[in-house]
Amino acid sequence: MLYLLKTLYEKKCLPATSLAIGTHAKKPNILFIAIDDLKPVLGCYGNTLIKTPNIDRLAKMGNYCQQAVCGPTRASIMTGKRPDYTKIWDLKTKMRDMNPDIVTLPQYLITQGYTTVGIGKIYHATIAEKNDQAFSWSMPYIKAKDSD
Repeated sequence: MLYLLKTLYEKKCLPATSLAIGTHAKKPNILFIAIDDLKPVLGCYGNTLIKTPNIDRLAKMGNYCQQAVCGPTRASIMTGKRPDYTKIWDLKTKMRDMNPDIVTLPQYLITQGYTTVGIGKIYHATIAEKNDQAFSWSMPYIKAKDSD
């Protein structure tokens, strides 16, 4: 499974992905695909060429990103906490400096007996320090080739 995901990611068929593999037969495997930095070339922004009905429907419900840069949004996605809670509003603030004990989704899954693997740019590089990767991933993190 990991080989397949890595291959799909490298061929640009799959965005940044987090995988949790249940270590017991009764636990379901979890595939979490994180996507951000969508450019405003969507129907909800008035683009008529690109068809994005599902994102357009979400936009009508008022579901927008919480911050205009990816670092705070990624920290929010992985912790379930808004930037007002995490105190991350830019690309320089480190998540663990502001929230040393915050629990990320992969961290929680590890405590539930899962093996977690990150492929691609799940956290913004300046938000997640190198030692933070050890908190989130059971196996070595596969870094995005073009991540900053």
